[in-house]
Amino acid sequence: MNKFRSFCFIVCLIASFLVGAVSRPIVSFAWGDSTPGGKGRQTYTLDDSDLGELDDVITFNSLVAGHNGKSLETGSELNFVSALPADADIHDYWQGNNITVEDGKEYVVRLYVHNNSPKGIAGTSTGTKVAISGIGASKTNAKGKQEVEVNGFIESDNATPKEYWDYVRFYSNTSFHLDYVFGSAMIYNRGATGTTDPISAAEIESKSGDELKALLNSHTVTGKPLGDDIVLKQKADGTLDGQLIGFDALDGNVPGCYEYSSYITIRVKAVFDYEFAAEVKVRKEGGGKDGWKESINAQVGDKVEFCIDYKNMDAKTNDDNKIQNNVTVSDALPSSLKYVLGTAKIYDDSTDGEWITLTSGDNIATHGVDIGCYSGGSNASIAFTAQVVDSDLKYGKNTLVNWGQANVGSTSQAGYAVVIVQKSGYFVITVLSVLLIFCIICSIVLLLKIIKRK
Repeated sequence: MNKFRSFCFIVCLIASFLVGAVSRPIVSFAWGDSTPGGKGRQTYTLDDSDLGELDDVITFNSLVAGHNGKSLETGSELNFVSALPADADIHDYWQGNNITVEDGKEYVVRLYVHNNSPKGIAGTSTGTKVAISGIGASKTNAKGKQEVEVNGFIESDNATPKEYWDYVRFYSNTSFHLDYVFGSAMIYNRGATGTTDPISAAEIESKSGDELKALLNSHTVTGKPLGDDIVLKQKADGTLDGQLIGFDALDGNVPGCYEYSSYITIRVKAVFDYEFAAEVKVRKEGGGKDGWKESINAQVGDKVEFCIDYKNMDAKTNDDNKIQNNVTVSDALPSSLKYVLGTAKIYDDSTDGEWITLTSGDNIATHGVDIGCYSGGSNASIAFTAQVVDSDLKYGKNTLVNWGQANVGSTSQAGYAVVIVQKSGYFVITVLSVLLIFCIICSIVLLLKIIKRK
């Protein structure tokens, strides 16, 4: 492709949906390839490409600068893996090196794929696959931080070199893990594999100059699902195999030049591995401190007290990283246990050995209440009163299970306590029995009268 053609495509690319992925340059030095030494592939500029220095070489992501040494819109292609919070504007800065995660937040990991051959269909790579690995539990790095390194790979049967990789690292002061969001893998390009408004490789190959520019501008990149093999499919030896990609089909065939480049994205969710416990107990109202049990018997109209115990299970230390912030406690009462307003109270290190009224405590039975921050080894107890009511009790034994839980970030721990209620039906049964006997006697008397008349 000539210089003008490459320029036109970049302009079109910036004007399309894909411009969100083609934002400011990515700063990273985490690239590598399968050449001896791991970073030995030849790199090029757009000027080199225009001068024919790639010749018949099929290579991926090896452009490092534009014309006259200017930066590429994509940044150096050596750094082709990046990430961004899923709720961020796609025009924001894509992090190519380090991302500090937030608990419960989703992130988009993006992989850029560009066959640098300037020969279009004649420079098609075959057997082209992509894979993303490393999603999982954090490890402690040399600086004492928790880290997950997510790696992106490109592989091709006829490219030189055959394999390319780059990574992005996720960090936190708290132990965490990344969960892959199943079904989130997408591919974006101008072909049938990457948009609902595709252009065929043959159409692109038949145009040049203004005609090519008009063709590219007349179509929109929407993206299409790619499948979970990108993170799941393995080879016989247990190593990650990855997902075939392509332009006209997911057949591994990727023509050369910008017009056929792709972005692949997945989503991951950061989940902090907080260590804490929650336990629920119950007693009759006014029971002593030794009256707390896992299960009690009660009758309709009785009042019972529940206690939710939370404890930060990290070792007792002054380390700020062990503090669990914004701990929330909530309770899901069954329909025959009614929360008594104003009864929620708390006991912890800050209450001077006394139970005190819990601020906003009435929220405990709805969406929960924030009880504050707790360092390693500390704990809190939250108690409240509920009354047994006959909401949907059946005759006989009723087992009312009350679930309480503590939440730290997106992590929850739950427990339960049981109230057993006997609903007596003896009076009703007795009345029905008497009526039945009376009806039988009446029927017999009537029958005897009829027989006597005959």
